[in-house]
Amino acid sequence: MKKAIIFVLCGLLGGTVHAKVKPVVHYNFGKAGNVSFAVAPEKVVSMKGTGELLSVGRPLFYADAPSDKAAKGQGCILFGGKEDGYKGTAAVGSATQNQVLEVWVKARDIEGGQRVVVANGNGKAGYTIAQRGAHWVLISGSAGVVKIGEVAKEQWTHLAAVVNEGKGTVWINGKETKSFNPTKELASNFSLAVSDQEKEFFHGEIYEVRYSTFNKGEFKPEADFLLNYKVLKQKNENRLAEQKALISHLQSPELGKEIVTEFTEKVQPKDWLIQSVKDPCRLQVKKSADGMTTMFQLNNGLVARTFYVADNMACVGYKNLSNDAEYLRGVKPEARVCLDSVWYEVGGLKEQPEMSYLLDSWYPQLEASQQAFTLQQVKTGLPLKRYPWTPKNNSIVTDWPAKGLRVEMTFVPTSEMEAVKDIEVRVNYELYQGMPIIAKWIEVVNKGDKQMLLNDMECEVLAVNQDQVSRMHVESDFSFALVNADLQGSALMHYNGTPKPYHVGGSTTKWTVDKEYNTWASHNQAEDKFLDFPHHCLLQSKLPMGPYTMVGKEKPFKSFITFELLQDSDDRERKSLGHRRLYKKLAPQTTESLIAGGITSHDEKKLKAFIDQMEELGMERLDIQAWPGVSHDKLDSAYVQHWRKIAAYAKERGIVMGGYELQVASRGRGKEVDCIHPETGKQGSLFGQSVCVASSWKGTYFNDMWEFYNRTGFKVFSMDGPYHGDPCASKEHPYHTGLEDSQWQQWSAYVEVLHELQRRNVYIPIPDWYFLNGQCSTGMGYREASSNLTPQQQQLLGRQYIYDGTWHKLPTMGWIGVQLVGFYTNDKRVGLEPLCENIDRYESQLMQFLGSGCQFTIRGNRLYDTPETKAMVMKCLDWFRKYRNILTSEIIHVSRPTGRDLDCLMHANPFIEHKGMVVVFNPTERDITKDMKLPLYYTGLKGKASITDENGNKKAYSLNDKEELTLPVTVKAGATIWFLIEE
Repeated sequence: MKKAIIFVLCGLLGGTVHAKVKPVVHYNFGKAGNVSFAVAPEKVVSMKGTGELLSVGRPLFYADAPSDKAAKGQGCILFGGKEDGYKGTAAVGSATQNQVLEVWVKARDIEGGQRVVVANGNGKAGYTIAQRGAHWVLISGSAGVVKIGEVAKEQWTHLAAVVNEGKGTVWINGKETKSFNPTKELASNFSLAVSDQEKEFFHGEIYEVRYSTFNKGEFKPEADFLLNYKVLKQKNENRLAEQKALISHLQSPELGKEIVTEFTEKVQPKDWLIQSVKDPCRLQVKKSADGMTTMFQLNNGLVARTFYVADNMACVGYKNLSNDAEYLRGVKPEARVCLDSVWYEVGGLKEQPEMSYLLDSWYPQLEASQQAFTLQQVKTGLPLKRYPWTPKNNSIVTDWPAKGLRVEMTFVPTSEMEAVKDIEVRVNYELYQGMPIIAKWIEVVNKGDKQMLLNDMECEVLAVNQDQVSRMHVESDFSFALVNADLQGSALMHYNGTPKPYHVGGSTTKWTVDKEYNTWASHNQAEDKFLDFPHHCLLQSKLPMGPYTMVGKEKPFKSFITFELLQDSDDRERKSLGHRRLYKKLAPQTTESLIAGGITSHDEKKLKAFIDQMEELGMERLDIQAWPGVSHDKLDSAYVQHWRKIAAYAKERGIVMGGYELQVASRGRGKEVDCIHPETGKQGSLFGQSVCVASSWKGTYFNDMWEFYNRTGFKVFSMDGPYHGDPCASKEHPYHTGLEDSQWQQWSAYVEVLHELQRRNVYIPIPDWYFLNGQCSTGMGYREASSNLTPQQQQLLGRQYIYDGTWHKLPTMGWIGVQLVGFYTNDKRVGLEPLCENIDRYESQLMQFLGSGCQFTIRGNRLYDTPETKAMVMKCLDWFRKYRNILTSEIIHVSRPTGRDLDCLMHANPFIEHKGMVVVFNPTERDITKDMKLPLYYTGLKGKASITDENGNKKAYSLNDKEELTLPVTVKAGATIWFLIEE
């Protein structure tokens, strides 16, 4: 028979033991010493009483202990989480007597289900201190379960459960956190790291366990736990000193800061969509009454975001000052970061009693988590220039970066966060003058020598009131095809089974169910169709995958930027107009406007003839279109010289040029550099085959491309197939480590290219959505086969594309064109050649597309063939140039073209001389006379408007109380007419 090993435990208490608290059993493993992985004894005996525990599985000694004990060379017992523990056959004490059950414990992970730390009895009859994922809990038999606190992975933590005169309380590191109802009886069990059923094994270390009793009035929590109270006192004093210093720092002068007794939260009397709002962007800080708490607010007269500061900071208010609507219902962290596979909150406060609403009176009872990064300082500055940009190409003239205020909040780890002690997280906000928009991003800074892996992040977390979810437009600059893709969307994509998030990201904006919000009305399933899931009211801004990036001392991390637009209405036009104004101000390169000519030839003679016609007509951009386009990494001397000569010839005539290339998506570049499909492990992508932008191709191709631009003088980046988002599972490519970081690294690389293009003043039309990173335009609507339809079909479809595409795009953000020749066909029914024989149809298409204000291209081998054709084209282009400012302004959607009645394109801009323009089309074969009702509210006109028709006839009209104009019109069959709208 195997000889039993007996280990008699004797321990050293952390502080002075209160004389009248009587230890009944006390297991202390400190005398194990500084030894790791030696087998622990089969039997342990308490230093008090007769408690005896037998091993289950194979516990091990481990050379670790709480800090003051580790310094004395003490150790602990390591439990593996699968079969290790200690068990006794009897419970200790009784369920209802005054008692303290306490333990020093350290968890090795925070995943999985319930794991027992110490059990006196069991889950049905007794007291069990256990781990449930990221939380420590107490199970008080059938009386219930309470959370003790958060688990700090691989951090020594003191946990205690106290029953005092029939009232139960739980404690973490000497701080009371919750109360509980005592159980009535104890099952026959006392165990460590395992349940009475030999299940629920704990994975981690235990240093010390003690069960004590006491008489009425004799328990003193400030002295009677197994704690080093001297160290605790010093930590508390340090924390209070830091908090006081923070409050003092917040009330010191700084750019844009105002010290106030009350916040300025007046309802904004102006409508920002039709009037300039000049309120300054401010950081208002309330004078602190106690020197330990305060509040501050970001405010620009249109939006106010309010923060409460105590032992940490949390956003407690988010208000739209246009209609006084409060968006926030609950307190959440400022952000969340996953470092070395452990999630940490950044800022935030806990213990809000109810998550459906938030009361000011609750602020003092909110508590900081010791596992959350804590606010250290707040600095202000001016908004950053996200990328280089200079007004050009007929763009609006505006401030860049937009006027406003930037606020940087630095968060540092608490003393309990040893694993991330060298990490700082900086939360940045930007607030802009005249817009109810806030931008937000985070930075992760590592001041230590050891790199840390940033697995994942949530750059915004907001508990939003259910009625305001639809009035909050949120998007980020991590924006491209596969990230924005939605299974319910219109893209013609085909997936095998349920696609992964890296293929259908649904954008970085996630509206989910708040797991802490448990009082929302659970409606009958029959109402699902009508309610539109109102419980999806937790906003998270996060990547579909990654970033999975190493953060080191020399390599801080900056996240994507989230933009939040607070809407004051559910009206579609008003909401979409606010969205378009966001781009106009925060991505002003989208307002650049160039009249383009497109040709497929490489022949010098043909190209120069085409350029000559462009010059005569006053056109501004030459596009060498597919096929064959241009190879931007081909540095053959003759090839480069050819395009340098053509570009110089165009430049002399005031024309910028570029050429088509299928660059990344759908184009493989070779086995060593192509994307590896994550589901097959072979070359391939959702687009058939795409090169990986984070492979060695990045260095070779883009270096050659910049050389090509330098030597040719190209000023347009006409790339098809930019980085659409293909992930790559290769572990060999030099600029990413594997699948998890492949989207982030490829996006980052492509964004660097776009920023460099803007620095070079290059115009950027690409078919994607990088607008918040420098892109200028995309397709107004994409259906390649439409280019091979007849001109008549193309014309009406074109207006439908414009109507649909300009809900979320400025006219200049979308390109569209006239096909003078077929796209993939020589069928004469498709083009307009010979032009002189189709001059009416040519003019009709010109007026339609120029009247939309979109990025317009005339594609063909020539632009006119007779003096009459030239005169017609010149007349149309002169009209566009004369009214360019209003024609490139936002479109107000009157009605979608049907082909059965009149339709129109109406522009509005209250901030320029010409307040509006309406272009009316008659697609039918009959003349039509009717009254058209036009919504002029967004022109800014009040009560009356002056209307000038295409013949110069001017007339004043009264507007109704909705600022609508009733305009009588007569339009001949197939004709187009226009009206200018002024004060």
